[in-house]
This record gives sequence, C-alpha cells and structure tokens, in this order.
Amino acid sequence: MSRYKNSYWGNEDDYVSEYDNYGSYGYGYGSKVKKENKYSSYTWSPSVWTNYSWGYGAEAEDDNSKLFVKDPVTYLTPTKADIKTKANVWLDKSQTTIKELARVCYLKMVDDRDYVSEMYSDTSSMSEGQLADHDNKVALYDSIFEKFIPGNTPLEQAIAIYRQISNTSEYADPSRQSEDDLDFESTLDFDRAVYADANINEQLNFNELSKNRKMDILNKISIVGNLGDEFKVEKETSEKLVSNSDQYAKKIMRDYAQFSQIELYQKMFPNFATKFLTKDLTVNVPVDRKEQKQKIIILLDYSGSMGEDSKQIWVNAILIDRLKYVMKEEAEVFFSYFIHNPKLLEFHHLKNKQDVMDFWGWFSNHPNGGTTDIGAMVTSISKDIAKGHLGNLDIDLSVEKPEILIINDGQDRVGYDTLPYKVNAISLMEFSDELKNLCVKTGGKQVQVAYSDVVTSYSEQGITVVSEGKNK
Repeated sequence: MSRYKNSYWGNEDDYVSEYDNYGSYGYGYGSKVKKENKYSSYTWSPSVWTNYSWGYGAEAEDDNSKLFVKDPVTYLTPTKADIKTKANVWLDKSQTTIKELARVCYLKMVDDRDYVSEMYSDTSSMSEGQLADHDNKVALYDSIFEKFIPGNTPLEQAIAIYRQISNTSEYADPSRQSEDDLDFESTLDFDRAVYADANINEQLNFNELSKNRKMDILNKISIVGNLGDEFKVEKETSEKLVSNSDQYAKKIMRDYAQFSQIELYQKMFPNFATKFLTKDLTVNVPVDRKEQKQKIIILLDYSGSMGEDSKQIWVNAILIDRLKYVMKEEAEVFFSYFIHNPKLLEFHHLKNKQDVMDFWGWFSNHPNGGTTDIGAMVTSISKDIAKGHLGNLDIDLSVEKPEILIINDGQDRVGYDTLPYKVNAISLMEFSDELKNLCVKTGGKQVQVAYSDVVTSYSEQGITVVSEGKNK
C-alpha cells in the first residue's frame, strides 16, 4: 500500500494509490485517491496568469515595467512561475523574452502591430549595440505576425517560438545558459501538419505532463515525425474483383462488356466513341476490399531511471505519435510496461479513439520498477505469438507478424546474443551498443535520442542522423 507521510496530504491512512500495483509488479503508480469514494484527494492546478500576487516579493519578481513590448491593457502577462511550470525555463533573461513573446502573440491575435513600448520607441539616443538589439527584436517580432505559430494561448505560442530561437536544450543546466543562447535572427518555421493535427492535440489534454509541457512535447513529436520510414505505420488495403459486391472501385476499362459500368457523364464527351474504342474510360466495378491494420507491440521501460521528465516528455511524444494511427483506426497497439519478469507483462489492446482516451486515463509518467531484461521479454512474446496468444490477451497474431517497439533508456540488460523476432528500439538519453547490435541483427532499427535532441538511427542500411538537435 502506498503511504504519504507528508502532512500536506492529510492523514496517510485515508489514501491509497488508485493503481496500487502494476499487475503483479508491486510497484505503485497512478493518482492518490480517497478510500471511500475513489476521487482524487488533490488536484494540481497552475498558477493564475497575473502580474500581481499576494505572495511576498512577487511584484518585484514579476516587474514588467522594462519589457520591450508594451503592456496590452486586456492581457495579463504570464508570471515567472507560469513560465517555469510550462517551459522549465529559469534564467531571468529567457523568462523576460518569453513574456515579451507572449505579449506579441496576444497583440497578433487582436491585430495590433504597434507593439514596441514607448520606452524603446526613440532609437536616436541608443548606442550601436542597443540599436542592433532593437533591430533584431523588431525583425523577429514582426515576423510573428506573418507566420503560423502553434499554440492555443499566447504563452504556449511564446514557448514554441522560444524553443526555436534558443540554442540550448530545455534540459540544459540553467546556470550555464546565457543571453547569447538566444538567436533573434532565427527564421521561424513550424510544421503546421504536426501542430494542427487534431488527433495529436486531443491526446495532449488526456495527460497531466502533456498538458503542462504541451509545446515541448509537440516539438518532440515533430522530430518523431521526421523519423519517416524508420518506424512507418501503414494500413494495407487489398482489393479483389468479384462478380457481385456492395463495394465498388473506379478502374480503367478493360473489356467492352463493361459498357454498362461506364459512368454516365463520360457518355457526354464529344469524343466518347473514340475513348470507348480505345478503352480510355473509367468504370465502377464490384470489389471485395480487405483492410489489414498494422499491429504494433509497444514495450515501455518501467525502471526507476525512466522517471526523469526529460525522458517522459519523449515517451509521451512517441506514444502520441503512434496512437494517432489508432485513433484513425489505421493501426492497433498492444501496450505493456516491462521490467525483468516476462510473466508480469500485462498487455492493453488499443483499437480506436475510446481505447486511446482510456489509455491516457491510467497511464503513468512515474515509473519506479527494478531491473529490466529485454531479451527475456522479446523471447517470451515470440513464444506466445507462436502459440496463438499474447501474454494475458487471448488473441492470435501468428499470421500477422506484428512489429515490436521497445522504448527504454539504454540501461537495460539484453541478456541474449540473438532473438527470434525483429526488434525496434528507441533509447532515450543513455545507450547500449548491445541493444543496438541486437536490433540490427534481427533486421530492426535502434533510434538513439540524446539530451541535445540529436537523433540517430542505426539499421542494416547504415547510420542516419534524423535530427541534429540543439547546439548545446
């Protein structure tokens, strides 16, 4: 039973973990709930967007009087506390930049391009260095009005811009950052297809970490999308011509006997006779259409070393990217956490949007398991599939040969020289040459993700740099 001795939670005997055990692992995860009614005993909520607070010294900490961008009368500039929560940015100058960007993004919403504060409107008295800084900021801020900026709020949009103009990873030590890490000459470029994807954005609201770090996760998803063919998801569709069916497909005319299947509008063509003689027409023919969804087995490392936010942000990004295909019913996912004992694998079968919503309801970003054994997991899964089931699920995947995707932090023990199944892996922050070699040997791929967002793919075809990441 999970215990919470901090008096902030109240009497420790009044609470249990909603998911007190992960299967039979015995590692608690989930949210704290009241015993008697199972409702959450505590709900985290972000600080209010305001320039003022009753807290001691808060006004001095959030003194916005010297911001380059004027104060919109109808907008409350985000506080430093808001920025720390939403962006994990602690450097004062970076926080100031995000505040200014948030104001510009708001002014863009109300179509007010006169954004420069009166304090900085007179450039005649500025030094050469101050004038250069002024012009760089104006050039960047002006471009915001002409570009697609992702985000539902000015702060979210400001964070998205900050990530592009910052030359440091969001996980870099704040004490080592400097004003030089911001490149105001950057050209803003966002992949609208990723940031505006409804299936992606909807999932962000199902998970607390995803909501708090929305723009960081979207940035990672855009990198995951760049993996392209590394872990491609496709729904296979096959069609067979039949004599009778309620399904039809447009095909090129092959036989004069198909005359009755010619669409009527084509008979109005001035050159219909010629097209008919040359069979240059389309016909509606009955077909038997079958769709084969791709099956993906996802194993997520549940060891304690995976508990860092830097890793969990990547975990959410990878899962959201894969699960968007489930929401579109183009793929099916079989998900399980893993540690060292294959008997404790507990798979959840995700087939549609409702399954994805339910998944994010119980999914935990706080792993605390023990050691892991990838080789034992894959070998067990291979044997299960050959016997016509998958762990706790009575489902036969022996004909479909699903793809296995392991998400781990590279500290896992493989324990095998070879495996009977194709293995793909995405290793976060820390890597294992043993796992890399094993993936390549089975015909799979390993993708390595560094703290600096450098992403490298290893396969039989060689090494591919997917993302060059941040400079620092």
